[in-house]
Amino acid sequence: MNQSAKGSDQAHPSEVIYQVYPSSFNDANADGHGDIPGITQKLDYIKSLGVDSIWISPMYLSPPGPDGDGGYAVSDYRQIDPRYGTMQDFKDLLKEAHARGLRVYTDWVVAHTANDHEWFEKSQKNDPKYKDYYVWADPKEWNGQDAPPNNWKSVFGGPAWTYDQDRKQYYLHHFLKSQPALNLNKREVQDAVLDEMKFWLDMGVDGFRIDALPFATCDEKLRDNSWLYGTWPNVNEAWDQQRFDHSIIQPETVAFIGRIRELMDSYPEKKTTIGEATAGVEGGRNPLPVASRYTDAKKGLDMSYTWIVNELSPQTGPYGVAEIIRTIEKFFPDGGHCLSIGCHDIPRTFSRIAASVPPAQQLAAQKMMMKLFFTLPGSVILYQGEELALDQARIPQDIPIDKLKDPTAQTQGLGAVRDGSRTPMPWDSTKPNAGFSPSNDPYLPVPASHVKKAVDLQEKDPNSMLNFVRDLIAWRKQQPALENSKATILRESGPLLAYLRKNDKQTLLCAFNMSGQSTSFKPEDLLDDNTIKELGLTKGQTVTLGAYGSFLKGEPPQRQTAAPSPKPPPKNPPVIRKAS
Repeated sequence: MNQSAKGSDQAHPSEVIYQVYPSSFNDANADGHGDIPGITQKLDYIKSLGVDSIWISPMYLSPPGPDGDGGYAVSDYRQIDPRYGTMQDFKDLLKEAHARGLRVYTDWVVAHTANDHEWFEKSQKNDPKYKDYYVWADPKEWNGQDAPPNNWKSVFGGPAWTYDQDRKQYYLHHFLKSQPALNLNKREVQDAVLDEMKFWLDMGVDGFRIDALPFATCDEKLRDNSWLYGTWPNVNEAWDQQRFDHSIIQPETVAFIGRIRELMDSYPEKKTTIGEATAGVEGGRNPLPVASRYTDAKKGLDMSYTWIVNELSPQTGPYGVAEIIRTIEKFFPDGGHCLSIGCHDIPRTFSRIAASVPPAQQLAAQKMMMKLFFTLPGSVILYQGEELALDQARIPQDIPIDKLKDPTAQTQGLGAVRDGSRTPMPWDSTKPNAGFSPSNDPYLPVPASHVKKAVDLQEKDPNSMLNFVRDLIAWRKQQPALENSKATILRESGPLLAYLRKNDKQTLLCAFNMSGQSTSFKPEDLLDDNTIKELGLTKGQTVTLGAYGSFLKGEPPQRQTAAPSPKPPPKNPPVIRKAS
């Protein structure tokens, strides 16, 4: 790991981070629900992947059922939800992770709490200390009736406001009505949140993945957002149809992030911040400008991630990928962008990548795209199960409707349900629920297609996705050029995407065939004479890439580990031969 520390010349950390969704990772007490001891049991597995850090999704006390939003509605920041275990369980996890050289980042839900949090209950009652802890507003009269204060919409559907009978006002919630928005425009609320964060930092957590940062502050005047298309009321009144000039993405969030950074820097050891900044101003689109404003090596977040790479697949084509690389370089010229390959909020990567690829070539396409992800600028987040090439669970074939946990099933319909990427990890193909839990009522069902990709089977297969990812991460750590260099596009036409990663320690050529047919190039088609020589290539050679093949060249002389390739060798490996 190339983890930055105070006084280091490295502007941003360069890490591989493994995301654990605790409800579906591993069940240690056989109650059907994943838990903290279950994570501790699998630390050796996580370590074997070669990752640097673990990001654990929320384990704090939260309401049961849909109102808890999978832990993202927090009832008490200082309590572990009994479904996951005890505070001592977490301390044991922290100790064991650190003993293995793994950093631990916990999820921090910064923009809202649960509606049963003590702060909100006191705010409802107009307690003098807490009355402004949340965003409250009087009704607005519309056609002779009381209406919400403005036209802001919830991400999960419907108005972003709910009327409270106790306080006789509306409160803001950008997501579920069980998730009232904290009024982080107020310094005293910021102080309270920072104090809660300090509780965990003092315990020894190494930092936070900070949830939904663009939603942290709002316009204090509560002005209406404008509509992207048409004139109200002749518009689709959905969240993604508005310009977020007032509801989210406010400048006050940047100032608050500065205070978070001050807290992190008050510790002698490095504390890391990873911001989720997946919403742009225009209906959520184009989040890179927002994410870049939140990220600063000295006074902001260490890194921010967006979902910009989550739609990449072979069908994106070389030009589409090159455009994304240029966009990342534009907004993160000094680094700090984090690539989230997959996560608990979006469909599984394998299903996106393999959607239009013939079955016989799907694994090759997935491996090619994983190489691409791991050679792009920035840190990388690997979501549990991505290393197994798990596909998206289907509804209702794999998950019956009565087993769904995600509240979006009720608020937005089955098309928005996120449970398809939240099914249990398949550990052992010979056991009930693929080894996740012996319970007859697991958190979610394990799809049959996942049992065939269980860890025990992939451990034995040298050509498996699991062993490929291990080799890929090990190889990445040995490439100095991947730590902090830019990506210079060399070719983005036909099926070939090629770029150069270069710093004063290494020059690395990365070439990818994004098609199901072989393709070739000569070094001089892409490189100048000096770079050809530096890479150990020869003018006139022909480099041939098989279907969904790749070519990575430029290891430093003292390191001879080969770039990962399928084992046993594929039928059409990259071939270098003299031109006839």
